[in-house]
Formats: sequence, structure tokens, C-alpha cells
Amino acid sequence: MVRKSLLNTSSLKADERGNVAMITALSVLPILSVAGLALDLQMTTTSKNQVQAIIDSAVLSGSKLKQTGANETEIREHIQQYVEALVRTRGGSVTCDDTTVETTDGMQDVSASIVCSQKTTLSQVMGKTKMDFSVTSGTTYGIGKVEVAFVFDVSGSMDNNNRMTNLKAAANTAVDTLLATLTENSEADDVRIAMVSYDNRVNAAGFFEDVTAPTATRTYTAVNSTTTTQSVCTRYRSNGTCRTWEDQDVTTYDPVSITVPTCVEERIGAKAFTDDKPGLNAYLEITEPNWNDSRNRWDNVTSCNDDVPLPLTSDEDDLHAFVNGLQPGSGTAGHLGTQWGRYLLSPKWDDVWPAASKPLAYDEPDSKKALILMTDGEFNTAFNTGDGMGDSAAQARKHCDEAKAQGITIYTVAFQAPTAGQTLLAYCASDSTKAFTPSGAADLTEAYQTIASEISDLRIVY
Repeated sequence: MVRKSLLNTSSLKADERGNVAMITALSVLPILSVAGLALDLQMTTTSKNQVQAIIDSAVLSGSKLKQTGANETEIREHIQQYVEALVRTRGGSVTCDDTTVETTDGMQDVSASIVCSQKTTLSQVMGKTKMDFSVTSGTTYGIGKVEVAFVFDVSGSMDNNNRMTNLKAAANTAVDTLLATLTENSEADDVRIAMVSYDNRVNAAGFFEDVTAPTATRTYTAVNSTTTTQSVCTRYRSNGTCRTWEDQDVTTYDPVSITVPTCVEERIGAKAFTDDKPGLNAYLEITEPNWNDSRNRWDNVTSCNDDVPLPLTSDEDDLHAFVNGLQPGSGTAGHLGTQWGRYLLSPKWDDVWPAASKPLAYDEPDSKKALILMTDGEFNTAFNTGDGMGDSAAQARKHCDEAKAQGITIYTVAFQAPTAGQTLLAYCASDSTKAFTPSGAADLTEAYQTIASEISDLRIVY
């Protein structure tokens, strides 16, 4: 008898399904490992970028603190606390070691580094519970060139409440802060500062003949007539003695001369609010004195403070000498201070200023120009207000508009100034963060310190 073998096809199908399940099961682990590694790498990269941003911000903050004179210990603690607080606020599964901070004596650079760990997720199936990463950051002052013009109000009100004393202290601190940005890798003219003061006018001094048509030494002469009553002999005897005396008026004439100071006023005409170099139809105005016959004296005699505008320089002694020499004067022609601040930064005036003080072009790569305008009052003195010129405040606004259009950043300091002065300077500032209204000595120093620190332009270098 022949027996036939029957094939159980259903069993074979079951066996095949078991094989597929086994193969799939064996494939899951490496797939999960690869996917987990990719996911955890992405998470770690994101965390590293976030920690990098934190430490970048921390070293910038530490560098600004160093500008204020903080020592190495204070800077280190500040940066460490800064990083720790932001990492903790970030949350997540990242843990970091203490931040390592390094500074260098005599230099403004600050660097910091930190090592962190990102807790893994799926990578744990491979026995990898964390992924380590480290970030490093450092700051230095901007490698570009900076030109800054300080404009100081030396009107008579600056003699009140120790304002002038407080101004000198604050301005000297700002100068030191700006010059501290010069490191061993800096060029001599990377940071240059110019200064000018104003009261009722600006004293052009040695630059007078370049900016006006007349010569610097101008002597005006008039006749001073003096009449007195004198006894005059009208009849004489033969021996020459007087027979008859009569009272008569006798007039004598004496020349009276005056030499006028080198003070200048606003420019008028089509060039009034430009920074074009002085010349024909673009000279600055002067005041001519008038002889008063009825009072036998000169009227409208030009006067102004003794401060000579200081063109751009990095000479620390010259800058401090200018600040320390400031003295209260008379009126407040703030538009003239604003105007001259522009001139000190203008490349169009390079024929007026000494060779070492020639301003950079407005479009010079990697450079910036800043004007710091200060007053304690309201702009109330102007001499040429007709033909659309406007008063001192109106003229100042026009100069501020022109300066900002040329890319000059304007900072303003309204020190104990009335509302009108604060409003005007707020208008002139490049934005609201650059308008300061200090009410006391400490506030004034802080304002100038903040301005100088911002102008210093700290940058992340690695």
C-alpha cells in the first residue's frame, strides 16, 4: 500500500510569521539606537546653542562691569552667578559645572568657558546616559574706529549746586572709560575724542580766521568827545596878562579803541544747517561792536568763554585739561554747541583741523561717530533768527536732524534741566535709550559712564 504524505500548509505559514517577528524584533534595537542617537544629538546641539547664548551674554555683562573698575574677583563672581541663574531659569535636563572666567591685568578682555551635560533619552538603551559639551566665549572692544564729540554747557547756571564740579568728575570718568578701550592691539587713533563748550557763543580762538572772513585780531577805533566848561581869556593887556575872563564850553577829542574777542555765532544762508566747510557764503557770523555817541562807549561787544575747541585726539592729558578748565559763563546758545559738535566730526572740515585730527569719512568701514550733547537749561540765546532760521531750540533741532541723517549717534544729558531742556534733548537723542536726565552727581556720572560703555562697542570674539 502506498501512503501519501499530506503537507500542512497552515503550519508553514505560521512558521513564516514567526520568522518575520523574530527578524523584526532583532532589528528594533539598532533602529532605536540610531534614532535615539539622532534625537539626543539634536537635543544636545540645541542645549549647547542656548548655553552659548547665555555665556556670550554673561561675558558682555562682565566686560561692562570691568569698565566700571570692578576687580577680577567681582567680575568672576558676577559672570558665574549670571550663568548659573540663566541655566537654572532655562530648565530642562542640562547640568553644568562652574564657569571658568579669565581676565588680564591692564586689558579689557574677558573670557569664560563652561562644561555641561545633556541627559539622554533613547540613547540610554545603548548605555549612554548623557552627552557632554563645552562652550567658550570672550569679549574685546570693537576693533573699529570711534570718534566722539563732547559738547558741554558752560552757561552761568552751571555755577549753581556744584553742577560744574559734578560735570567735570563725570566727564573725566567717561574719557577714561573710552580710552580704556585702547589695547596693545589698537592703533593710536582707534578712539579719538573732541570737545567744545558753549555759553552765549563759541570761542573759535585759533580757528577764527578759518571759519570767518575777518582776521582774528580786530581793533575798532572811535572818537570819544568830552566837553568841559573852562575859563577863557577874551582880552589881554599890553604886558600879556589877561584883562577879561569868560566861561566857555571846550570839547576835547580822544580816540577810543577796542579789540574784540574771537567769538562766533551761527552760520546763516543756504549753508546754515550743513556741515560744509567754511568759505564764501559759508562763513560763520561774528558780532560787530557799535559806538554809542550818547554814552561815549562801545555797545554789542562780543563775549564768550575762554575754552578753545579741542579737535579729535587720543591724548589723555589734553582731554582732561579741557574738562578741568571749564568755567561757567553766561547765556545758553545750545544750537551753537550742537553745530560745533558736528563740525568736529565732519570730514568736510579736515582743512580746518590739524592733520592728526582729521575726521573719518561718514561711510568709513567699521567705524562710528557719536555726539554727546549736554545742558542744564533750555536753549535761549540766538543772534540770527530771521529768514526761517528760528530760535536756538529750533536751530538745534535742525542740526540734530542733519547729524542723525549722516549716521552720527546722538546721546543727550539733560542735567537738572527744566522741562523745555529735557524735551529738546529727548528730541535730539538718536532714540529714547540715549536720552539721560540725571538729577544728581551720582546720576550724572552713571549717565556718562553708560554712554561711554555703549560707545565702546564690546563684541564677542570667539
